[in-house]
Amino acid sequence: DIDCMFELFGGSAIVSMNTNANKYFIYDINPHLIELYKLFKEHTEDEIINHVNSRIEEYKLPKIRTKRNMLIGREKEIEEYKKSYMKFREYYNTHKNTLDFYTLMFFSFSQQFRFNNNGKFNMPFGNDCFTETNEQYIRNGCKFFNNENVQIIKDDFRNFNIDLLSDKDFVYLDPPYFNTTPTYNEGGWLMKDEMELLKFCDELNNRNIKFALIFFTASASIFMVCHKDTNKRAYNNARLRRLDLLDDKVVELYFGYIVCAFVAVVGMAV
Repeated sequence: DIDCMFELFGGSAIVSMNTNANKYFIYDINPHLIELYKLFKEHTEDEIINHVNSRIEEYKLPKIRTKRNMLIGREKEIEEYKKSYMKFREYYNTHKNTLDFYTLMFFSFSQQFRFNNNGKFNMPFGNDCFTETNEQYIRNGCKFFNNENVQIIKDDFRNFNIDLLSDKDFVYLDPPYFNTTPTYNEGGWLMKDEMELLKFCDELNNRNIKFALIFFTASASIFMVCHKDTNKRAYNNARLRRLDLLDDKVVELYFGYIVCAFVAVVGMAV
């Protein structure tokens, strides 16, 4: 059983949502993600869903996916949707509102967010729309974040106090992947960050704190450099065993990817 679940790179918080624990602590340093977590905590599911639908009607945003190969011969219609999106984006950038921020993301490229140096949302128009599946995600998010046992914390993993942990707690780490620059990580996750995180994991391991670290296979070589004097096979096998702490649903969802990442490192340690 898990007493406190600590997700130090919150992202979508999907792992915490699907893990049984007494308390949840969702961390991230991105202020926009923190804003979205608070949206689910401070609004009801109906408030959010109704707002999204009202903006769709008001700005004539698409109710279907708008991939050009799916709407052959309807290019003018797509251009009109694009103009509607840009008009709504301009409105949001002038009248900042978290509900509008969240709504914009359903129609932005890859349904992601990005802000320029002036704090303006600048993701281009995408080809998605608001669906019943999205509605269910909202219901799930509100159900989770509205609980009193869920805390939202804006902070960096480097400031985390390991002394607060007990052997009944679980730390989940899914950082930005080394040498990648997705829209939420345009500053990049550098070798310095990677090495500091691995040292953090070493400390967790030394104190017998249960944790799981998810990382891209490209990070494997960095692990070898940072831990050349450790028993890599035992260390990584211990990590793999710790995945058993997650609910079966989460393991099923993530297991194939996690194994690929970790086996790459274990293989190098042979």
